[in-house]
Amino acid sequence: MSQRPNIIFSMCDDQRHDCMGCAGHPFIKTPSMDRLAREGIRFNNGFTAIPLCAPSRATHMTGIYPHHHGVVHNRAALNEGIRAWPELLQQVGYRTGFFGKIHYGTAGIPKPGGDPKLGFDRWVGFHGQGLYNHPTFIIDDEEIPHTGYNTDLLANYVEQFLDDKDDRPWALCLWYKAPHGPFTPPTRYVKTYVDVQLQSPPTLNASTDGKPRSLRTGKPMGHNHHWYPDGKFIGDKTWEIFMRDYVRTVRGVDDAIGRLLDKLDKMRISENTLVIHTSDHGYFHGEFGLADKRWMYDPSIRVPYLIRYPKLIRSPGRIVEDLVLSLDIPATIMDLSGLGVPQNFQGHSLKPLMIGTDEWTRDAVFIEYFEDPPFPALPTMICLRTTDEKIVHYLREGEGDEFYDLVRDPGEQRNVIDDSEYAGRVSQMKNRLEETRNRYDFTVPDLSKQY
Repeated sequence: MSQRPNIIFSMCDDQRHDCMGCAGHPFIKTPSMDRLAREGIRFNNGFTAIPLCAPSRATHMTGIYPHHHGVVHNRAALNEGIRAWPELLQQVGYRTGFFGKIHYGTAGIPKPGGDPKLGFDRWVGFHGQGLYNHPTFIIDDEEIPHTGYNTDLLANYVEQFLDDKDDRPWALCLWYKAPHGPFTPPTRYVKTYVDVQLQSPPTLNASTDGKPRSLRTGKPMGHNHHWYPDGKFIGDKTWEIFMRDYVRTVRGVDDAIGRLLDKLDKMRISENTLVIHTSDHGYFHGEFGLADKRWMYDPSIRVPYLIRYPKLIRSPGRIVEDLVLSLDIPATIMDLSGLGVPQNFQGHSLKPLMIGTDEWTRDAVFIEYFEDPPFPALPTMICLRTTDEKIVHYLREGEGDEFYDLVRDPGEQRNVIDDSEYAGRVSQMKNRLEETRNRYDFTVPDLSKQY
């Protein structure tokens, strides 16, 4: 391709893979995400490399696993010498912008303006989690209070970025706070879906028999045991309030995406603009009594994964079932920008799947999570997932590992790791997990030195 693409990388915080109309959600309306799926590709089996906010965001910036880049929990910073893809694009003539939540670093952003090594010409961010309403944004090197709703304000700044008169190709990240807690929707949606009858997950508050010791005996993330049906599920919200506010908050994100798609059309640059939408990880809706993320069950590790690039994608509207990973997004950006995938990147370019060739060979994804010192109930764990089975290994002694037959048991209710019927498959997956951790040079960093 002679002309380098423009790039919009849209990413939610905590959006589940199934919280889109195009993914079969029973009532949410997401016309803009649905448009991306219709005019591009929806990857039905997209996964995060790590189900935690800051480490996932650093992985999306660097193209490598957290055990290599160093952001292994929400307060850690990048290791020295790590180069992010925006910096690489900037050096070959891209105009770059960051808008939203970066989160990693001691205070969410290491200093006003962010880490200059990331390579952004324009920076609109905020410290830590930020606020939904009337946030203070860091505009390059200045902290400025704003009036309005976080997601809408970020979209305003992106539109201003696109309006700048500049002939260079551009690449931008629009990384929302939404729908992260406290799950505050824009005012226009506070009463939306009030009369919808909610459908509970099949494993809502299901038995934790066969789960790791820490899950069975500890306090689940975000709430106390025995919360359902009238107790507080997470924060100050009951399950029903949470479920409605969560979806309403995603609607705000869909509006922002729609504004940008319309802007591209108005500017007549849609054809040569790569648009990606995903989430840093998923989110539990009460499966096994869980809120939050972190555990290796699919509601936590599976993410929405949409790509539109009219100039390249063949047969738009396809649903691709191949296993794809968050690490593939930086690799794809580098590949389509003409620079090629850097040797140290650990994902694969999605170009073969975009043009519909049979060159895709991945048949498993490797996912990791490291004990976060403020939350010792969740141990360090690694996971290997194929299309029909999953193994989870806990590095803390006495937890008890897990193996699931995802064809017979898609809800992951029956841990069959000690079932004689599965002995051969378990042994094979254990060997594959060991081979994979060796291939990625997996090691557990010294978590005590990450502050």
